[in-house]
Amino acid sequence: MILNIILAVVITLIFYIKSRLNFKLKILFHPIVLTPILGLIFGEEGFSTGVTVGVIVELIWGSKLIGYKLGLKYSLLLSLLTVSLISLTGNISLFFNLSLILILVFAFQESFSWAEEKSYFIGIVFIFNMIMLSSNYLIKELLGLIPAQFLNDLAVSGGALIPIVGLSMFLIQAIQFTIKEDGIWYYSYVISVVVTSVLLLNSFYWAILLFPISCYLLYYLFKLIETSSLRYCLRNIVIILVILTVPMIVEWNSPLIEGEIEYFLWIEVILTLYAILMSKLTAIEGYFIMILIGIISSKLGLFI
Repeated sequence: MILNIILAVVITLIFYIKSRLNFKLKILFHPIVLTPILGLIFGEEGFSTGVTVGVIVELIWGSKLIGYKLGLKYSLLLSLLTVSLISLTGNISLFFNLSLILILVFAFQESFSWAEEKSYFIGIVFIFNMIMLSSNYLIKELLGLIPAQFLNDLAVSGGALIPIVGLSMFLIQAIQFTIKEDGIWYYSYVISVVVTSVLLLNSFYWAILLFPISCYLLYYLFKLIETSSLRYCLRNIVIILVILTVPMIVEWNSPLIEGEIEYFLWIEVILTLYAILMSKLTAIEGYFIMILIGIISSKLGLFI
């Protein structure tokens, strides 16, 4: 119980500080940075879980912190609660916890949007965090009722397909050139997050520090050399970067794929098809559709 209170206070404090920062400083309060750090409370395994959760949430919802329009805007809250509850429930299922908390955090966001500007809103956030963290016993019981094979299929499909949701969003936004406001900052962010994700997933944990530093450096560098064609160049860089790095971020283990070239081509096909689909979907819709596709594919033996 004491640990739950400490976690609730820490998460609420992070939420509050982030809400008080100006736009450019908020890059320090992204899931890919703070989730692994919070995971350290639970030791090495918690840190490793924090890296995975932080990367996934950052890829799919992190850009909402750069320019929020619709969808989930509490991505940091999602990632911090997820890494906490995964650890509190015995590291049984990352993607079950993530999916459940995603639904609840989004419901909280929509239910209390009217109170965001109120002085007591931070108190509501703390109560929500306490309820979520105290539900770890209930989640444990729920996990015990779910067949182990389903949780395994969920884990396999999640690792194989979920990162594609975020990468496909970056790809389609770059292709359609939909970013208008401060596009240089956005593209600096995307380049940084993709490179950082590749490094973190390959156990280069110093990349946590690289992420905010590279965002700032790239932004000021691009501002220094800004020309009328720079944004088009950055768009092309993002497209190429996503295409080249997706095999390094996505983990596929399929009996139907033999050889690195075939592996690369199949991933690029899935990325392209899902990018087209994501042009019509929100990130949350894309996430759950990909979960469903992944479970079905795993059941059919396409992933092992």
